[in-house]
Amino acid sequence: MDENYLILDQSTSATKLLLVKNSKIIKRLDKKHEQYYPTEGWVEHDPLEIWRNIEYLFHKLLREEGLDTKEIQSISITNQRETIIAWDKVTGNPVCNALVWQDNRSTQICQTLVRVGLQPEIQEKTGLLLDPYFSGTKIKWLYENIPEIRQLSQNGNLAIGTMDSWLIWKMSQGEVFATEPSNACRTLLYNIHTNEWDSDLLKIFGASKEVLPQIYSSSDYFGTYKNIPIKGVMADSQAALVGENAVAEGDVKVTLGTGCSILMMLGNMHQFNNSEILMTIVNSEKGCTNYALEGIIRSCADSINWFNDSIAHFDDINEICNQIIEENHQEIIFIPALSGIATPFWNNAATGSFLNLRRNSRLEDLLFAILESIIFQIKMVLNKMEQVSGLDIRSICVDGGVTKNRALMQKLSNLTGRELYVSEVEELSALGTLTMIKGIPIQQKYDHIFPKYDQVEQKRYTAWENKMLEELK
Repeated sequence: MDENYLILDQSTSATKLLLVKNSKIIKRLDKKHEQYYPTEGWVEHDPLEIWRNIEYLFHKLLREEGLDTKEIQSISITNQRETIIAWDKVTGNPVCNALVWQDNRSTQICQTLVRVGLQPEIQEKTGLLLDPYFSGTKIKWLYENIPEIRQLSQNGNLAIGTMDSWLIWKMSQGEVFATEPSNACRTLLYNIHTNEWDSDLLKIFGASKEVLPQIYSSSDYFGTYKNIPIKGVMADSQAALVGENAVAEGDVKVTLGTGCSILMMLGNMHQFNNSEILMTIVNSEKGCTNYALEGIIRSCADSINWFNDSIAHFDDINEICNQIIEENHQEIIFIPALSGIATPFWNNAATGSFLNLRRNSRLEDLLFAILESIIFQIKMVLNKMEQVSGLDIRSICVDGGVTKNRALMQKLSNLTGRELYVSEVEELSALGTLTMIKGIPIQQKYDHIFPKYDQVEQKRYTAWENKMLEELK
């Protein structure tokens, strides 16, 4: 008898719904949602638009596949991290738009908390740094700037959570208000060593335990959606690590999407404390918690999209990227700080720029510099991970849309001197979430890329690294 599983992948730019039958993805439907930029540095999503998209995709998939809800074993969720939503438990309506992980409106809050000396305590408990990227300072901003938030909190009707908790609440028709450790650990409110909401952290960020979701294990049962069990929830980047089967100490996964998340599996080791590299929970099951080091790159495909939308206007940006990576170009340097810069500098005031421009510089030269900045940032993060962990990186698993540019992936292999395993499946987060509930890894195919040492690439990286250190330190 066929086993049918649905996996809901709610990402920064779109929502995907996948049908998995007998461990193979046989159907995928996508629907984009609007990105809102109300003012400089603010990024928002409409939670109700995302919810409508989910209902649309669900009904469309079942109709096209001729499936009844009784034929589906479960539906799982993997989601964008750090994005925060506040809603009224009585009406079911959001108080305001979701504050997306890219949103920088809480920068001043971060600076104030750093100035009064709270960063060491926060980092020790959460593995994270005080940065608007994470949810806690967004929550503090909501309490300080949206009167309805305080009123609902006082009345006991406020719910605040990451995207997964909003979706679970909507899907279960308000019966389940829950999250799990891979999402909770991104909020700055969760103690990754004790695996619970931390009372001291809640005081710092002005929240209360009553407004936050309950903590379940990643593979738990989260209620039902149209009588289908909701089973298995994971944040997208950690789920991709599991989907890559990168589960041994020192295994590394690089997801190249809008931004870029680089994770190094640590197993049960969780005593690292470094101001440049983050610590995060991969998953927590039956009292066993797995941890990872993480490096975050804010602008990956986002830099490419910005350049084409605002400056170049190429007819087919992906085709141009594939073409130019094989050519020789001017030694232009791109500082990829379009929304500030994360690992290892954590400088939200930094701005993007092109350096070494000449009169005869072409659009293709600028785009090449952007592509180089992606692999250069990855190398910088991997170097830091090896320094902090003391572990040698033997090979690297890569996934995400940017990996379709195989020539760029060859350059990444050359630059790092490591073998690359490029997944032929895009939906690694979905497969990782399914792995959690089935208990066995989903088999997949890889394109194996071997490094070829290139002196020119090493010199260009050194020049870029020196300039980054000069500009951002």
